[in-house]
Amino acid sequence: MRAAVLQEPRHVAVVDVPEPVPADGVLLRMRAVGLCGSDLHTWRGHHPFRKPPVVLGHEGAGEVVSSADPAFNVGDRVAVLPALSCWECRRCEAGHPHLCAAKRVPGGGWPGMLSEYFAAPARVLVPLADEIGYDEGALIEPLAVAWHCTSGGAVMAGDSVAVLGGGPIGSLVAAVSRIRGASTVLVSDVKSYNREFLGRQGVSQVVDPSEADLLDTGAALTGDGFDVVVVASGHPSCLAEALALARPRGRVVLLPMFSGPLSVDLNPAVLKEITIQGSTIYTPADFHAAARLINTRTLDARPYITEVVPLERTPAILTALDTGTDHLKIQIDPTR
Repeated sequence: MRAAVLQEPRHVAVVDVPEPVPADGVLLRMRAVGLCGSDLHTWRGHHPFRKPPVVLGHEGAGEVVSSADPAFNVGDRVAVLPALSCWECRRCEAGHPHLCAAKRVPGGGWPGMLSEYFAAPARVLVPLADEIGYDEGALIEPLAVAWHCTSGGAVMAGDSVAVLGGGPIGSLVAAVSRIRGASTVLVSDVKSYNREFLGRQGVSQVVDPSEADLLDTGAALTGDGFDVVVVASGHPSCLAEALALARPRGRVVLLPMFSGPLSVDLNPAVLKEITIQGSTIYTPADFHAAARLINTRTLDARPYITEVVPLERTPAILTALDTGTDHLKIQIDPTR
């Protein structure tokens, strides 16, 4: 089968690789695989554990072509939760399988999804509704990231929420915050493409931080600062901005993997008793919640999908993403 293999940093080739043979699971024909920031991080050679040679891709949906599990039949359409936790360690037993030290993910102990076929156990497959496209199904994974970071009381009805970074994840965080009943949602992003997209999705407070004073804007909206500030950009200035924007006893949620150590004044966190919370991927419950949002179109994923392209274009698309091309979510269809 064909697969997009990162052979060395900044060099991806579409080559023939052995087709997977599922021992007791399900074989999928992949139909949509999203490219995300961590794929680009891997492509640049900076990812902490995805190292070449490796098949990229972990946001996927496909069609069942064979199944050894009675839960799924040939022809079923599914999205894939891309994390295989052990379900035996203390973290898994405590309800945090996403923090399992032994978990395998695509590109880390499990092949990536940018291939014609992909093998997975039935327990990580989520059915797609009949009217939902594969491209929408592949958006369940990034939506689960947004759902997880706003879960557990992080964002509650009536909260004022600021999102720093309006790319794919930041845009989805804004959408999920509104679904959760946030009273005010502000998104800050330097790219006009992202700001215009957010405006079309009904986000009324969209700010270019290079032209507007975020603190003045936030004060005018909230008076006392935001209940929640979600950092969805890896820019080094964002943590300091988040601490300045948060109200006393507010919450700052960190989503990105930063490219290096940060130097930041933590006095605002002390003086305002701000809670700083990291957020990494999602639990199975978060993934299923995101699937319900997509399957019922409570969140319409279609506007977030910029383009779906053939597998052969993967190298060119990664190069374009590295230059900052305008997009929300570009996906690959390995069957094309």
